Amino acid sequence: MFSFNKRNFYSVSRALHIYLSTALFFLLILFCVSGIILNHVSWLENDKHNGQNQLLVSAELFEKAQTNLDTLPSLYPEIEQYMQQQFSLSNVKSIEWEKEDALVMLDYPLPAGFAYAEIDFQTGELNIDYQTGGFMSLIGDLHKGRHTGEAWSWVIDISAVLMILFAITGLFILFQNRKKRAAGLWLTLLGVATPLVIYLVWVPQLKGVS
Repeated sequence: MFSFNKRNFYSVSRALHIYLSTALFFLLILFCVSGIILNHVSWLENDKHNGQNQLLVSAELFEKAQTNLDTLPSLYPEIEQYMQQQFSLSNVKSIEWEKEDALVMLDYPLPAGFAYAEIDFQTGELNIDYQTGGFMSLIGDLHKGRHTGEAWSWVIDISAVLMILFAITGLFILFQNRKKRAAGLWLTLLGVATPLVIYLVWVPQLKGVS
């Protein structure tokens, strides 16, 4: 029959709390700092850089396209692979094709920027217009998970779950300390009530409609 062991429970909570705090050290600071930045978007006004790059596609891809100018969409997988190998660009948002001019245009959303590639398969020219963001813009988009890909989306979800567990284990440890339990509970209630009151009293809301 299962028996609850309070001492073991608190020991496990304490160990989890300690190791979660160390494992989440970097991400906690990252999300806190980026949250402050997102609350002051004016700081990001001059945090962008625009550029353009002009070069030639590889001879192999150009020669292959010459025999498929009327059916360039059939080469999309190879074109995407080329862009990934040469420029580390992946997860293309859209690909467009202008048959008359043998143009293929690829749009890549990026954290804090974008890359737009235009390949002229009549001449072999590749033009890339791009925008990159500075550190503040980058961590702001990492905070939101904007154009960051599936892997970073998992980082956000998993770290959020671990942060919840970190907070809960902190409460379990608090309950073990009789001397500080009452003060800790009052601070917990204050931490819950304060943002709720601020939201209800000072945050703009739409009311009176159904």
